[in-house]
Amino acid sequence: MHSVRAAAAALFVLSGMTAGCNILGPVMYYLQPPRIQKPEYEFPENTRVAMVIEAAQPEQENPVFNQALYERATEMLREGKCAATFLPIRKVTDLRRRAADFRKWSIQKIGRELDADQVLYIKLDSLIIRPAPDHPLITPESALRMKLIDVQAPSLHARIWPEEKAGRSVGCKRQTAHLADENPDAPDIEARKLGYDTAYWVTMPFLTVDLEESPPVAP
Repeated sequence: MHSVRAAAAALFVLSGMTAGCNILGPVMYYLQPPRIQKPEYEFPENTRVAMVIEAAQPEQENPVFNQALYERATEMLREGKCAATFLPIRKVTDLRRRAADFRKWSIQKIGRELDADQVLYIKLDSLIIRPAPDHPLITPESALRMKLIDVQAPSLHARIWPEEKAGRSVGCKRQTAHLADENPDAPDIEARKLGYDTAYWVTMPFLTVDLEESPPVAP
């Protein structure tokens, strides 16, 4: 990326020498170093992590969104050389089905039942794919809080990250689209795309990120 900027700066200089215009501002921009954000937290090697995604409102539970978020997030973490092992999301799903009182469990208890060392807990404060079942528009939007919990630590000191007690708030919104009547799978398709896009914001605190690159979006 920096080499591209340097090459662009050279072109600006040459064009400026030819045209005699003031190009100092653009040249300084292209010569400055890239804006790189380091990880806020790096997972220790061989740590077993369970990603638990839970909707604050049960009626907003969306397995399609959850699966896409998990798959894309773990893919990005692997590509970023994350040293942790993320447990398959089906283990969380199976545990939720077996335990009738799952929603009453503490995050640490969930982690112990899954034999995890840490739990990346994601609470969906809001997940909207379609405003109403018969609404003609799809307005995909997610708002969530997340925190990383040490399964074995004393409960008062279990939160590893972030500093915010309530968790780190992030969100994602896709462009509004008209629902095609001939495509009944459109809500699931958009839920999958929203999960894909949201994964970037979920993994961002744990990866090295070039802030000058646009966030990836689902095709």
